[in-house]
Amino acid sequence: MGAAVVVLAAVASYLALIIVTRVDALFLPGNEIQLGGLGGLPGVDSGGAGEGDLREGRINILVMGLDRRPREGEAPARTDTLFVLTIDPHRKTAGILGIPRDLWVEIPGKDGGTFEERINSAYVIGSVNNYDGGGPGLAMEVVEDTLDIPIHHYVVVDFEGFVEVIDGLGGIDVEVAEEIDDPYYSWTELPGDYDPQYFEPGVQHMDGLTALAYARIRRSSDDLDRIQRQQRVMFAVMDKALSLNVLANAVDLWGEYKGAVDTDFNDLQIPGLAALAAQIPPDRVSALSLGPATVAYITPEGAAVLLTDDEGVQRLVQALFSDQQLLEEEALVEVQNGTGTEGLASEAVSYFVEMGFPASGLVVADADDGLYHTTTEIVDFTGKTYTAQRLADWLGLPSERIRAARAEDSDLTTISADIVVILGDDANIEAIRSSSEER
Repeated sequence: MGAAVVVLAAVASYLALIIVTRVDALFLPGNEIQLGGLGGLPGVDSGGAGEGDLREGRINILVMGLDRRPREGEAPARTDTLFVLTIDPHRKTAGILGIPRDLWVEIPGKDGGTFEERINSAYVIGSVNNYDGGGPGLAMEVVEDTLDIPIHHYVVVDFEGFVEVIDGLGGIDVEVAEEIDDPYYSWTELPGDYDPQYFEPGVQHMDGLTALAYARIRRSSDDLDRIQRQQRVMFAVMDKALSLNVLANAVDLWGEYKGAVDTDFNDLQIPGLAALAAQIPPDRVSALSLGPATVAYITPEGAAVLLTDDEGVQRLVQALFSDQQLLEEEALVEVQNGTGTEGLASEAVSYFVEMGFPASGLVVADADDGLYHTTTEIVDFTGKTYTAQRLADWLGLPSERIRAARAEDSDLTTISADIVVILGDDANIEAIRSSSEER
């Protein structure tokens, strides 16, 4: 649901877009640009963090897309889209973490104690029951407790704001990964009021309403699939915004579109945010989903929800923050299958992408030494040690499995890769993925 815009003056449009698609990171980073001296945002004016302190000096923004129809006016609503956008003003990188709407979490009671409910209810509960900070305040508190990170700002967009922003950009071009057919899609969700939606694979041009439908459809898919679609929309918005050079008119755009979003960013921060957004290109924005750290669960009342494990959540949060260093190293990684297990290298590549590694930096190949490998090893040719260690962590390998390339390894890669991962018989990607989801 979210907002799709591009231009919220780098903030307005970026924020709206991000909300609608959870690709907030792309736009939020722009918004998070901090204005030194003008009520600066966390992290920038404080001097930022050192290379080893990945959680300090960042701007974390909660983006919420409300499931509110035009006929409902300003009534409080659940969040159909929810994600955290984290921006590193010093490294000029950003990350987006999509949060499933059916996540089962602890919600603080207004008068003490807690109760369990879906995370998408936090906003409406805070609004209806007049919590401190209202809906945004309670939602931010719940997300902070769930992810164990501070949330500095929020952005809220509803259906109308999302459509307005996308249409203001002249529509967007979205890469549709697979066929989607929903003959019972409804804008109003009134009985019998259907507007069938069909999307075929390939690049599709979408106006605001079409992009909203693509991001929201739940028929024949789950919440985690929706997160991926929303992130595709967000990146499409970002690409369109960049092609139109909307950041050059950020202040004017903010004045035009700021009514489409609710946020605690103020007008004085917009020029700084726009400047920051302009310094963060799409290839320095990573997008993750909390999905790999969740497991399906049926509550005693029969509700289908998702549970998380603290260790699994923290693994993804760490990946969200630390993977910015992966973007900086820009390593080209060749993943080789050193076993007889067909498709093992491709499966590993898919897993690495899930964990936040840029797909453009991964190449699949068979081991070129003609040997059968019983154990997995990682060979570092160019000293990109951070990337090598992250790959080892994801595969559950000790640091001893990483080694610097030797003279005799010159023919190990045919593409001049920075790092070669040779998968051995001990590499069970399915088990590794399942383990991370169950923890």
